[in-house]
Amino acid sequence: MRCLNFPTYRFGSDSRWSCSRERRRAQRGIFRFILPSLVLLVSQLCSAQDLDTVTIAGHVTDQNGAVIPGASVTATLVKTKVWRTVVADGDGRYKIIQLEPGAYSIKVSFAGFAAEEKTDLTAIAGQNVQLDFTLKPAGVTVETVVVSMAEAPQVDTTRTIVGGTVATREIESLPVNSRSPLDLIFTLGGVAEEPLSNRDLAEDRTSSRSTPEEAGIFSLSGGTAYSNNITIDGLDNNDDRAARERFTPSIEAIDEVQIIRNQFAAEYGRASGGRVNLRTRGGSNKFRGRAYFFFRDESLNANTWKNNSLGLKRLPLHDDDPGFTLSGPIRIPKIYNGHDRTFFFTAYEYDTLLDSTLINTLVPVQQNPLFPLPEPTTLTGQRLENASAPALNTLISPFITGVSTPQKNHVPGASA
Repeated sequence: MRCLNFPTYRFGSDSRWSCSRERRRAQRGIFRFILPSLVLLVSQLCSAQDLDTVTIAGHVTDQNGAVIPGASVTATLVKTKVWRTVVADGDGRYKIIQLEPGAYSIKVSFAGFAAEEKTDLTAIAGQNVQLDFTLKPAGVTVETVVVSMAEAPQVDTTRTIVGGTVATREIESLPVNSRSPLDLIFTLGGVAEEPLSNRDLAEDRTSSRSTPEEAGIFSLSGGTAYSNNITIDGLDNNDDRAARERFTPSIEAIDEVQIIRNQFAAEYGRASGGRVNLRTRGGSNKFRGRAYFFFRDESLNANTWKNNSLGLKRLPLHDDDPGFTLSGPIRIPKIYNGHDRTFFFTAYEYDTLLDSTLINTLVPVQQNPLFPLPEPTTLTGQRLENASAPALNTLISPFITGVSTPQKNHVPGASA
């Protein structure tokens, strides 16, 4: 690599920067700063598909219904103050595409007319909002007419999909025992757990390979669970071998959980079942943070009917899950100020789960030395089992025991 042309700095009398070890260190320092910045920029540009963004469109007219061409329409995202402006065409139509989901303030202005502003307009991922404006002559009314849209639900009449969305408020309010954002889809209609799923069965957690699954963990509108498409911010998150998600971010980092249950258009691609999209949170102009600690223990739970029928106590369970979130504008003192421009969000939790599972099966009372099996834990309920013919009757008895299945998870979540 050739030496970069750095400016000359004096230290003392005759000390100068030269193409030496000090300059190479400076070059490496710059590259270490530039490379993460490029990664953050690419992740922001490729964070979602166009079909998961928001489109706001409508007409601008006067009180008599005449169109107002050339009207200026500005959409401002409330949390970041990032704005986009378009100009209405000759028919008074405007359209603002590829907007980030969230709460917006829309303002329309034109010379000779009082500006009109509609606030508290909340749009979810993939929504097309139809918003028309009627401007009044200036001087007849106040300079700016402000209308709150908080109590007016936005109905999207342009899409033919069937589904639902769990928004930020529901995510923060609903209790989720597993701390998995994907479990929130069971609060929506048309979603059921796949009957053939083994999601709650024990796995060999000491093995480098997980237990293969023939089906996913949920079914949408009665479709096959292994045909669903799971995405994060529109990007692929499918484990094709296990027919489920590849990565589950922290629920604290999720802003929306959206499902599409019908046979959607080809633009969504890939799946013949349904689609689940997790949209992550972003930062704002204010630094915000949260620290939390979730705790579970078997002493707080009732025993299950199955354990009671077998005369067993509650299985051991202890779960500690501390974590934090932090968001705000990106600021580098004396170098860069990301206020109103660049933001970050990070979340992290460390889940320590000391769980147990119950093994309840039948084993032969008389052991075969060639195929050793555990001894029966009780001879109560023993019976003869006809394997293939009466001559092969085998005396079997229950084997019931609890097995510890500990687990530790580092659950991140970040965006920029």
